[in-house]
Amino acid sequence: MVLIVAIVSIRGAWYGQDGEAWKQTIRSDAKGYYGYLQALFIRNDLGHEAFVSEYTQYTPTGTLNKYFCGTSLMMAPWFGIGHALAMNDPAQPQDGTSAYEQKSIAVGAWCYLLLGLLALRALLRGLGIRDGVVAWTLLGLSLGTPLIQYAAMQPGWSHVYSFCVISAFLLGVHRIDTTGSRAWLVASAALLAIVIIIRPVNAMVLFAVPIVAGARTLSMLKAVLLRWRVLLVALFVFCALVALQPLLWHAQTGNWFEWGYQGEGFHWTRPEVVKVLFGFRRGLFLWTPLMLLVALGTFAIWRSDHWRSAWTIIYWTICTYIISSWWIWYYGGGFASRVYIDHYPVLVIPMVLMLQHWSGPKWTIARVFILGCIALNLAQLWQYHHGLIHHECMDREKYAYTFLRFDDARKDRLGGNYQTAPFNPNGMDIVLEESCGMDDTCTFWTGGKRVQWEWAYTPSTVCQFDRSTDFGILFKAGTDTLPVGRALFLEVGLQRFDARLEGSLHALGVTQLRNARDSVYFYEPFPLNPLPGTPGIWEQLEYRIPVPPLSEGDQLSFYFWNKDKRAEFLVDDVFMRVSAVRPY
Repeated sequence: MVLIVAIVSIRGAWYGQDGEAWKQTIRSDAKGYYGYLQALFIRNDLGHEAFVSEYTQYTPTGTLNKYFCGTSLMMAPWFGIGHALAMNDPAQPQDGTSAYEQKSIAVGAWCYLLLGLLALRALLRGLGIRDGVVAWTLLGLSLGTPLIQYAAMQPGWSHVYSFCVISAFLLGVHRIDTTGSRAWLVASAALLAIVIIIRPVNAMVLFAVPIVAGARTLSMLKAVLLRWRVLLVALFVFCALVALQPLLWHAQTGNWFEWGYQGEGFHWTRPEVVKVLFGFRRGLFLWTPLMLLVALGTFAIWRSDHWRSAWTIIYWTICTYIISSWWIWYYGGGFASRVYIDHYPVLVIPMVLMLQHWSGPKWTIARVFILGCIALNLAQLWQYHHGLIHHECMDREKYAYTFLRFDDARKDRLGGNYQTAPFNPNGMDIVLEESCGMDDTCTFWTGGKRVQWEWAYTPSTVCQFDRSTDFGILFKAGTDTLPVGRALFLEVGLQRFDARLEGSLHALGVTQLRNARDSVYFYEPFPLNPLPGTPGIWEQLEYRIPVPPLSEGDQLSFYFWNKDKRAEFLVDDVFMRVSAVRPY
């Protein structure tokens, strides 16, 4: 399995289309994890870093890396190997961005995947699961879930590291239960600490202890408590590793505790459970149907093992509640539901206990289902990397449009922008709203090439985009109208008419912020069409766009851009609603 992942990684994440795809290894979230290593070991500027939008925050006493340090800790040995190689090659950059470092991070991800799978195999074999079930389970997890994406194509993200450490922690719990090993007690404490500093909410893995130990959980815990000397050593190791994070916070800002996720948080009273599990945008069971078999196992073992079944239900409930309560419940751009990857080692235990007792036709059906899940996952992964699946804004219509379609005619055809609102625990206030037909003079919507046309949506004037038009109607508002210091949420609507087939394919919508010095500091373009338009009819398009808080003198703009003057289409009846997050 790891060999297959490595081949996919080399072909896709190292070479790609131009032979330099490795340059994208450290991007998005990975910049923050990797930023610790660059700041500590190359630039020596921790707490005084240059601003990087993905992870740097300014505080009165120093810059703050928003991310927790556990992933950086896991990356560190591989970063060290890569940097040592780069230092011996004068032709390579020495700032941590060379091919040596970024490819070393990928190799590290393969190794952690291998260690995680080996630990999970050892755990399942220790639970008495036969080799056939173990093999098919690891096959399904490796190729039938997004684990392959985050081990092969996005090795800078935290998920393959969490998968590895949680698998090892569960193995440690099993060894403590079955052998009473002192070494495993200390090792498990260290692994739990790493789990927490990679992703603190994954401390919920403690609820997996009864799933591993089963009915012997209480007797195991009593035995651990009786070994108080070893327990103190384990507690010391745990605290020493967890302390790495407050030490890094203190080195950056002088404070022992910081919250790097300013402007982000949990909507505990508004969990999006249905969307997280079944939605067309990252829904767990839709994009990773292997998890249906996993969920079935949770209930199927009820008769034979009440204890494990009940605790797995508790684990599913806590895990899903936390995941679906995060303000951006789909966790940004990416492939499938990535946040459940961390919990695969826990959730598969009831499934394998179920499959252990299956034979004959039931076992055959299970294997056929796993093969089908693998085929679907690999097919959709191919689609994702070839422009057939949108990286963020999937919905029912887009899913149907691309489902098992691989032809070039459907590549790069999906667009639009439909993001969730900014973190708003106390709700939002509508601060501006305006509809504008092209026949009237409007306050905030201005400009555009307006022409009379008898088939206008209402009543006779439209905004025309043709081969001579760069930009059309523009929405513009400043801080004389919009509030300062409150995150904004734009709801945009319009009617669009394609003059010919794919007439508006190359048009873009653009959201932009300028400061008082007339410098653009926020710029977000996106393809105008969620789906290819139907020529000859008016179609309603809608967008949802979060915007960061404004400072005094800033100006917000939204406009349509006929990039390269290739598009020919009409726009009518534009609408804008701007909401501002209430203070919290």
